[in-house]
Amino acid sequence: MSLISLPFFIFMLCFLCIYYKVGEKHQWKALLVGNAIFYVCANPVYIIFIIISIVSTWFLMRNPVKRNFILTIAINLGLLIVFKYSVNLGVRDLAAPLGISFYTFMTLGYAHDCYDKKIKPCNDLWHYALFISYFPQLTQGPIGTYQEMHDQLVAYHGYNRQNIKEGGYRIIIGIFKKLVIAGRVGFYIDTVYSSPVGRGGLTLIVATLFYLVEMYADFSGYMDIVCGVSKMLGINLKENFKRPYLSKSIPEYWRRWHISLNEWFMNHLYMPSVTAGWNRKLSRGLGKIFTKAKKGTLRCIFPTMLVWIVTGIWHGAKSSYLGWGIYFAFIMLLSFCTQSYIKKLNARIHWNPNNIFVKIFQVCRTLLILSCGEIIYRSESFSDMVAIFKGIFTNTRINGAEIAAAMTPFGNGNQAAASVIIILVLVTAQAVIEIKKEKDEKAFTGHRYIYAFAMLTIIALFGVAGKSSFMYQAF
Repeated sequence: MSLISLPFFIFMLCFLCIYYKVGEKHQWKALLVGNAIFYVCANPVYIIFIIISIVSTWFLMRNPVKRNFILTIAINLGLLIVFKYSVNLGVRDLAAPLGISFYTFMTLGYAHDCYDKKIKPCNDLWHYALFISYFPQLTQGPIGTYQEMHDQLVAYHGYNRQNIKEGGYRIIIGIFKKLVIAGRVGFYIDTVYSSPVGRGGLTLIVATLFYLVEMYADFSGYMDIVCGVSKMLGINLKENFKRPYLSKSIPEYWRRWHISLNEWFMNHLYMPSVTAGWNRKLSRGLGKIFTKAKKGTLRCIFPTMLVWIVTGIWHGAKSSYLGWGIYFAFIMLLSFCTQSYIKKLNARIHWNPNNIFVKIFQVCRTLLILSCGEIIYRSESFSDMVAIFKGIFTNTRINGAEIAAAMTPFGNGNQAAASVIIILVLVTAQAVIEIKKEKDEKAFTGHRYIYAFAMLTIIALFGVAGKSSFMYQAF
């Protein structure tokens, strides 16, 4: 069931009525039933696998000893590997259960926290099931933690008109980002990246920059919708994006992009790897080679490589995803290893980090590095990736016929020109909003009815029908 569909809106309307009508003792039970209905409507056959994950993890981690922790990891990762990489394992036509990548991370995070004694195991199976299956965050996150979500989910939430208005406004913003911005630029990107060989550099650069726009509009648009839905239920989800394209470095970018996923990797893979015995041994070996390197820097090398390789594989079994992970592992390590030298250099040349031109340079540099990584990620094959980089750096011609052909999904003649102008205006407006909100979180919070009406009008006129599926649903 797509979050941008008539069935979902009917489901939400009916569910909200029931949710606020049941008494205090039964509200969380109604939410649990709503979660089950949502999942069954999306994929009735595969509900058995989320049940297996929930029941096995809850039962084993009631006694969080090492053996049970390892068994929990084996069960959940086993299910994930079978479904996510079934084609690579020789099994075809095996669709992955809805949200398996995300609820697997939630179950593993819960198990790890129990094993490390950061939280007490949940005594109530139904409460734990409510946490894992909470439908707004089930399909694409944010990846919530048990300590963040449990009390909110089981608490009683009375009807609050302000929550309904704020949630509805957030949903409109998300639909606007998805159907108008991501939907429109996606046409151009698909056309160019499906056959990049021989295309001009300008065409490829525009498609790559549009892909950055599409990713952010798609991912953050989804988060706006689910945060809005959850707000209507009186439950606050963590923010997953914090204006990432205004980052002044790649490490800062990854602290702002898909925040819950990066926090998960930090808490459950990176930090345990840093303190692990195998990492200490490898770090000591490197220390004998690089005698002047700091111990802290050396200890970061192998965990960083591990996290980014796993992140790439988590996205899928394509070589482009693995290449993307290796690329960002290299960039992150380069940043870690050179940051002290960069600080000394900046001091010598009197580089003022607060200067507006310095900030603009840093943001542009970050976007350039990011764009190279996303070319690796988006390319259909290694040969396509090579063709794109080659075209950008060697094919500097501007071919009007080629540009016109790439714009055919927008329409013909004046219609295509009007669509491009609208996209540029909307992208510029979104950029202005992001910059204003970086300085003041409360910017554009007034006159919401006017903004909502304007966005609904634009959605009706320029929204792309049939573009209701989100990118991260594939993961």
